[in-house]
Parts: sequence; structure tokens; C-alpha cells
Amino acid sequence: MSIEDPNEAATAPVEILHVDDDPSVLDLTESFLDAELDGARVTTTTEPDEVIGHLASGAFHCVISDYDMPGRDGLEVLCDVRDEYPDLPFILYTGKGSEEIAAEAINAGVTGYLQKGGPDQIRRLANRVEHAAVEFRSQIESERYSTVLKALDYPIYVVNEDAEFEYVNEAFVDLTGYDRDEILGSPPGLIKTESDVEKANEKLADIVSSTGPEREKFGVDIRTKDGETVPCYDHMAALPFDGDFRGSVGILRDASEEQRRREELLRQNERLDEFTSVVSHDLRTPLNNAKAAAELARADGNEDHFDRLESEHERMDRMIRDLLRLARDGRTVSDAEPVDVGAVAAEAWESFGCPADGLRLPDGELVVDGDPPRVRRLVENLLRNAVDHGRSPVTVTVGEHGGGFYVADDGPGVDEERVDAIFEPGFTTASDGTGFGLTIVKRIADAHGWRVDVTESDAGGARFEFALDTEPNTQIEAPRVV
Repeated sequence: MSIEDPNEAATAPVEILHVDDDPSVLDLTESFLDAELDGARVTTTTEPDEVIGHLASGAFHCVISDYDMPGRDGLEVLCDVRDEYPDLPFILYTGKGSEEIAAEAINAGVTGYLQKGGPDQIRRLANRVEHAAVEFRSQIESERYSTVLKALDYPIYVVNEDAEFEYVNEAFVDLTGYDRDEILGSPPGLIKTESDVEKANEKLADIVSSTGPEREKFGVDIRTKDGETVPCYDHMAALPFDGDFRGSVGILRDASEEQRRREELLRQNERLDEFTSVVSHDLRTPLNNAKAAAELARADGNEDHFDRLESEHERMDRMIRDLLRLARDGRTVSDAEPVDVGAVAAEAWESFGCPADGLRLPDGELVVDGDPPRVRRLVENLLRNAVDHGRSPVTVTVGEHGGGFYVADDGPGVDEERVDAIFEPGFTTASDGTGFGLTIVKRIADAHGWRVDVTESDAGGARFEFALDTEPNTQIEAPRVV
């Protein structure tokens, strides 16, 4: 038996297969069914053995069968049909009935059992066929859409007229983290804020109004059992009703990835604006200085002008490298791994630390989850910043803070009025600085989801604190001097 096209199922005629060894009964019944059922199409056969073949070649909604037929009786035909099509309505319409036959038919799963008779009995048959066909079609449609929704794996819910969850699927349970028994019978406020519940009610009021849309799509934050907030789109519609409101149905779609992409796009646009500003302004200064030095060198050949020209070119080169790092280090960290900040700082310090300066590290490991190359760049930039802006000898201390770490120095510190400005691209107090060192630090921290605070160190210098959401992996002991 073929499957109906879901777009045509609502308007397609009722397809009926009628088997009886008496052709006159077939003709009379077909005439009555045509008259009683709008658009009914009846296929008839006098051969019980042909029933399965007919069902295999068409899309039928009901089988009508006589009982007493040569070769196979109606109950045997019923068993054949149930073996192949267990849900297809089957009505036993017989002139030779008995309580014994009726009991056997019911036990075998017959949909209806009627005695043959006059016009009134045929009308009863037509009414029974119509109801059975409607239920069968509804079952097919329900199973079809259930299969589609299961394949899509979207969270689905039904809220009844009393504003309580009446049904949720497995994907909904997985999304919210609640057991099904905890959800069913609870109001939507279990997983939504009060404002989101009000928003949903307003959308539903529009849907059920005479001029409203059939469905609404709107954003909502789902609060899971463990306290996480998941941004979603709610696709809501009202359940079919003829006067009395029955409730609503909705499909949720997780918008976390879409929100992440949107935020990343905003960050990219911000970086593009910064690059434009740097190229148009910050790079112009060393470029103009290089041009002036070149003209003076051509005029008098003084070697100092060549030195100045080379210096400005090196400065531009550093700025371009820092710009590229700024672009790369601003990307969100997706695959983090344990990084020992103390070990990273010790290794970085070897490349530029002066003998007169000192680096103090914790005795134990100071492990955070991060991208190792970017964590090294962050720490290295902070160490360089301390050395470049401090009065030698300068001491830099690395330690644990708030589940993360801090880098502090005993230099001149940061002016409170400049705390917000030091992370801006191009901001520098050094004559030969590029102004991107601390900007890169902030971008790397943001990419890891770390909060950055700038305070005064115990020695009166600058202290950069990076607070994480996780606890430190080990107990940090007193700092040691390297």
C-alpha cells in the first residue's frame, strides 16, 4: 500500500476496498457509499485472495469484507490484512453473523462489525467507514510529522489551555536538563523568565486573534536546570480549536551558535575600524618622519638621517606585525589545554630579562586552560611592558588570583585616569612604542573569556589581574625569585 502525498491528503477522496462474493451487493453498496461519502472511491473484488494485491497497488483508507465467502472467509482475510497492514481499518460487513463470529472478529482486531441490511444499515456502514478513514489518515499524518520532527531533532513542546506543559519530546528534555516528569504539569516559567513568559503570551494572543498570523517566531532565553542560559528561537502556533482554546505548540531552535557568530562579526567589524584608524593615523606619523629623513639625507648626506629613516621603518614594521597579531589573537579560543603560566613566564623572561631585573614566580604550578601560544604572548607583552616602563632594577611578580593569575611590577604604576585608555590601540607613553602591546593582552584575555582588572601592586606599581571562571588546578605557594 503506497503512502499518500501529505500535501494532497486533506483533499484526496476516501479510498475503499470492498470484497464480497456477491456482485450485486458490491454494486449496491458502492452506490450508497458514493452518495453518502463525498468523493469516495470504491474498488471492488469478488476474490478474497486478491485483497492483498489490491492493497499493495493503491493507497487505501479502509477495507470492507463479507464473512461467508468461498475459499477464504472474512476472518482469514482480516488476518492477512493485519499481517501486512496492522493499522488499516477493516470492517466486517456480513449477512451471516453470530455472537461467536463477532467475538472472533474483535479478538482479531477488526475495526467494525456490522450486519448487512437495508438503506439505514448501509448508511451506518458509510458513517463507520468515514470515521475510520479520518482516524487512519490522522494517524498517518501524525506519524509522518513525528518522524520528520524526530529527524530534525528540534525541542518540541505543547502547552495546554491551563498554561502547563502537556507534552515535550526527548530533545526538549535534553535542552532543559529537567526530567520529563518535572516538566509535565509545570508552567513555562520553569524554564523562562517572567518577561519571556509575558512575551510568549503576547505572541499567542496575536496568533489566536481573528486578524493575527498563524504562527510567530521570537527570541527567548531558556534557563536550564543547572542554571545555564541558552538563547533560542521559539516558533509558536496555536493548537487547532473551534471556539474553545486548547493551547499552543512550539518548536525551539538553539541560537547559541548564531549569537556567537554575530558577536564574532561585531568584533571583526570593530577590529576593521581599528585597523582603518591605525593605517590612516598611527602609521602616518612614522611614514611622514621617514619621508622627512629621506629628504634630509638626500640634501646633505648626514648619516644621522639614515639612522632615523631606518628607525622609522623598523617602527612601522613592528606596528604591522602587532596589527597582524591583534587580528589573530582576537579570535575566540575553541580548543583550550592546560598551560602553566609560571613556566611560560620563566621561558619568556630568558629572552629579554636584564640581570639587574628580577622575576618572582610561584613555587607550585599555576595552571590555566588556554591557547598556549597566545597565553605566552600575553605574559610576554606584560613582562616587556613592565621592563620598558619601569625604572631598572624592576621586579615582576606572577601569582594566583581569583582562579586565574596576576602579573605585577614595582614600577611607576598606571595613572587612574589612564586605566581605560591603556588598552586602546595605538596608546603608548614610549616615544618608540607601537601602542599595541596591551591591546593584544586585552584581546587575548577576551578571547579566553577572562576578566581583566588593572590595580596598584603592593610595591606601588601596576598589577594586571586575570580572573577565570574555574578554580586553580593546584594550591599556589609563596613566590620564588628567578
